[in-house]
Amino acid sequence: MNRLSGPITTGSLQSALGQLVSIVGTEHAYFPEDEKFERYLSDATYMRGQALLVLRPGSQNQLEAIITEVNALRRAQPAEAAALSLTLRGGGSGLSGAAVPASGIVLDLTRLNRIIEIDERNQTLRAECGVILSDVNAALAGTGLWYPVDPSSLTLCTLGGSIATNAAGPSSLKYGTTRQNLAALKWLNASGEIIDAGSLPVKTSMGFSLTDLLCGSEGRLGLILEATVRLAAEPADTALVLAGFADEHAAVELILKMRRSGIAPRSIELLDAFSLNLVDFPVAGAGALLMIEFDGDAEDVSSALAKLQSLDKRCEWVAARDEKSRRQLWSKRKAITLELKKRYPYKLGEDIAVPLPALAATIAAARSDAAAQGLETAIWGHAGDGNLHVNYLFESEAQLAKLEPLMFRLAQAATRAGGAMSGEHGLGRLKRKIAQQVLSAEYFAVQRSIKNALDPHCLFNPALEQIS
Repeated sequence: MNRLSGPITTGSLQSALGQLVSIVGTEHAYFPEDEKFERYLSDATYMRGQALLVLRPGSQNQLEAIITEVNALRRAQPAEAAALSLTLRGGGSGLSGAAVPASGIVLDLTRLNRIIEIDERNQTLRAECGVILSDVNAALAGTGLWYPVDPSSLTLCTLGGSIATNAAGPSSLKYGTTRQNLAALKWLNASGEIIDAGSLPVKTSMGFSLTDLLCGSEGRLGLILEATVRLAAEPADTALVLAGFADEHAAVELILKMRRSGIAPRSIELLDAFSLNLVDFPVAGAGALLMIEFDGDAEDVSSALAKLQSLDKRCEWVAARDEKSRRQLWSKRKAITLELKKRYPYKLGEDIAVPLPALAATIAAARSDAAAQGLETAIWGHAGDGNLHVNYLFESEAQLAKLEPLMFRLAQAATRAGGAMSGEHGLGRLKRKIAQQVLSAEYFAVQRSIKNALDPHCLFNPALEQIS
């Protein structure tokens, strides 16, 4: 088997790749014939890419050396720019194809996994980009602090990847997304320069916010080396309550009442009837389910529960006040995804965010649109902030041909409602073509100008600049 099984196998390119391997060592480099290579060609979607080499640097010095060497090789071999491009990868748990390479070299950043500092007085934690998100809170055990960003993939995703996608989760309703919890970061630009951005105080007014620019950029502008995130005090008490409703419209009406009444839960999850039928929730015959969680001191939690129950006395609430019961109910919620993957191997979970008053109508339209194509849907989401996951349930690869028109109409509906075609997964490769059809040309012209300013030779994640 040729050492470089790919579109380009010139002797000069082989030599160039060999120089890059020498930076990290052969034990931390994989070629296409290596058994571990395949895992770097995909993420948590059905998408699959191609690459020539995987590098697993173990230090910031190695990353700097790689960028310097790649730039030198590109100058010497300009015709091989695509082969000498870098796709940045964290835990590979993404749901947009952003880490799926189209060519070139994959940089696996998971070996940069040091937690550098926990500053309890400033309530911050500084860590390298490859730290797994769940390890952040493990390191905080006993401090009385926690990092509240909780995507479903937190046992897989890295800190750098969560910043690159502006990851969020159920608790983002109260505590904000990654962007709201990011204080500062250190990043490596396409020229190999290290730049520090951000500050510990929440209040800053210093021109363009580079932390905000890098957060959600999907690795298109630079490589995040390390980040400082803000921590919250661990709540003294937490309670989770469930209630069934006739349909999504009735569930959303209660959420709107909650918002007007000033009730501020930690999270509000909505599940449709199809999802509920997959697991054994303690609410029978419901057309929709709300899972509402509160945290704070015991008095505040009790007061919020009482106020919630007074909003609609017809609701039959099921409450979980102890940690064991809460974990059991959340495990049922997470079991839905696992059950769907068993039954529908080509399930694709879409991700939109719409204003709350449009939530029920958007669900109904998505369900009807899929049914017209002979497809089932399972729909749930972080309903408190209008973030919906519309899961299209494909039983075979042949059915995937129906996906793009469905994604287009869903993105169009979300945008027309004043929402976003991605709430937390990102555009990646999966949605980029559709985004260019739905959003304005001016929107993408500004994005291209930013990309050209920071990465003029398209060194980082070139696949995200293509329309395919």
